[in-house]
Amino acid sequence: MAERQGFIDRVKGAEREYYVVAAAIAHFGPVALAGFAQLPTKTSRRDLDSAGERAESTYLIRMWAEFETALRSYWRLKTAPGPDDRIGTKNLIDWIAGVKQGRAVSADVRDGVHEVREYRNFMVHERDDQMPPDEVSIEEARKRLNTLMHCLPIEW
Repeated sequence: MAERQGFIDRVKGAEREYYVVAAAIAHFGPVALAGFAQLPTKTSRRDLDSAGERAESTYLIRMWAEFETALRSYWRLKTAPGPDDRIGTKNLIDWIAGVKQGRAVSADVRDGVHEVREYRNFMVHERDDQMPPDEVSIEEARKRLNTLMHCLPIEW
């Protein structure tokens, strides 16, 4: 049996890990530059800078994976045994938002999650033939994703 709180904690955990990694990178850079620590073999200061610049997006992508795992877990339970267990993430979010388990999911909550999805997709698939979506901070992403998950039952 899956528990909603466990999935919410996993999403929040990805955010907290980002903060630790960002702080570690910020601390390590000046220490390495001053010669008090060495960068790992086959890496350079540029790699360290790149890691710092990409840490938030890396952890936001991980956060999304935790969130999507929760939605798919719930969907499998509610639709099993189905002839086809594939569903696109956009449709999955819409399906979750349409399932009423004691309270309705507002269009604002659903749309906020779709904005995170679009931002995540842009980062993962980085296409140059489309306008980039609005940036979503990791903190805002966590709030939006967990708000939707709070609409799921406590256990499934």
